[in-house]
Parts: sequence; structure tokens; C-alpha cells
Amino acid sequence: MVIYLYGPDSYRRQKKLGALLSEYKKKYPSLDLYSVDLEDEPKDWEKVRDFLNQPSMFVDSKVAVVKNPGETKEKEWVKTIKSFLENKKIFLILSEEKGPLKDFRFLLESPVRTQEFKTLGGRLLEVFVREEMKAREVELAPDALRFFLESLDAAEERSWVAVTELDKLSLLGNGKPLSRAELGRYINYSLKFEVFRVTREMLSTRNWKERISLLERLFLQREAGAYIFNSLAYGARGNELIALADYDVAVKSGKMEYEEALLRFVLLGAGA
Repeated sequence: MVIYLYGPDSYRRQKKLGALLSEYKKKYPSLDLYSVDLEDEPKDWEKVRDFLNQPSMFVDSKVAVVKNPGETKEKEWVKTIKSFLENKKIFLILSEEKGPLKDFRFLLESPVRTQEFKTLGGRLLEVFVREEMKAREVELAPDALRFFLESLDAAEERSWVAVTELDKLSLLGNGKPLSRAELGRYINYSLKFEVFRVTREMLSTRNWKERISLLERLFLQREAGAYIFNSLAYGARGNELIALADYDVAVKSGKMEYEEALLRFVLLGAGA
């Protein structure tokens, strides 16, 4: 079976991926799992093919997760995907931001299970926010909710921004709905949305001087190191995502502070 997840809303797309993996692990306790990102290593499609084709004697099912499957145009890769369309014991989950190019258009057709994750807006964004509020036991007065939703319209990663801010609000534990005035004291949207824009710029350049300059801009705004770090992690991919995961472990184990981790990432991640 082939499952194709795509669209710019990376939060909901990753959440769906996690739900699928949890579902399969419950159904198949002896699950063989393999994951790659072809944006980082386009030739790793060969490893996916070998993994899926290798006979397994001790597992009930196999799952391969491939991020950015369209990063390689090899015809054999396309044939590999098609060869598992009808397989009931092997699951190939593909996830990427943009929709499929010409050779991968079949991913939008049956029997592929396809789900698109568009950037939320309007009523759909409100429904999403209300669901996330309920999950975190966060209550907002009507005027505060309107302000929250209007502010989200200015964000590129609306879902990530929403859940990040709601996570922080959930720590307040005041037991009553927050008013518009109270919400404004806890969240400065003009700066918070800037964090996501600046960290995206940091990830898009390999010039360490530019990265340092962007990081300094956030420090001058007195943004928390943890917030900057998490914003980077949301947008990172491939080796940079792995590096940030390692730094996260180091921070949480007390080996370094977030500010040091950010500086190392900016310098070493840019190849300085």
C-alpha cells in the first residue's frame, strides 16, 4: 500500500504521519521500519527499494517512510513505488511539501491513499485552533479568540505558531478564559511571527555571516533561546534536522544552553 501526504502545512502533515505509524505499530507488533529523506540523499531511494524487497522471516509487516520522494527523477524509483500499490503487507508512506511532478502524478489517483494538507484559513483555521485549545484545556474569551485568529493570518506556518503559543498558554493554568487584554500580555505577535520568518531565512542561506546576523537580530529582540531553537527545528530538514536533534539532547541533558547550541548550529551548520 502506498500513502501520499503532501502540502505546506507541515505540522498537520507530520501529525498524520505519526498517527499512521502508531496505528501500524498497534496492528503489527513486529513491525520493520525504515525512514529516509531524499532531499538530503536522493540516491537513498535504492536503499528503500532494497529494504522493501528484502524477504523478512520474523516480521508481520514492513513500513518505509520517505520524505521528499520527488527529489529523485530515476525511472526505477517510480517503478518501485508502483510495484507496491496493491501490496497489503508492505506500506510505503511518502511525505512532501509540494504536490507531485509529472512522473509522480499517479500518486493522486487510486489505489494510492492521498491526503493534502493546505495552509489553513478562515473557518478551517478556527476549527483547528478550537480543537488544539480543547486538547490543552486552554480557554479564550470571544474577543481574545478573534485576536488570536487574526494574528495567525500573518504567519506563514500558522499551525506551528498556533500550537506553540497554545502550549505556552496551557502552562498558565488560571482556570478561566483569557481576555483580549490578558492574551496581549503573554504574547507579542509582531515579534513571534518575525521569529518564524527569520529562522526560515537562516535555514535558506549557507553564509555563516548572514546566519550570525539573523541570530543577533533575534537576540536583540530578547527572544528566548528555546523559542528560536524550536522555530528552527520546525523548518529544518535532512542533516540540519539531525544536528538540531543532537543539540536538543545536549541541552536537555545539561551539557549546553540553548544560546550555545544556536551559535554552534549557525556556525557549524553553515560549514564555517
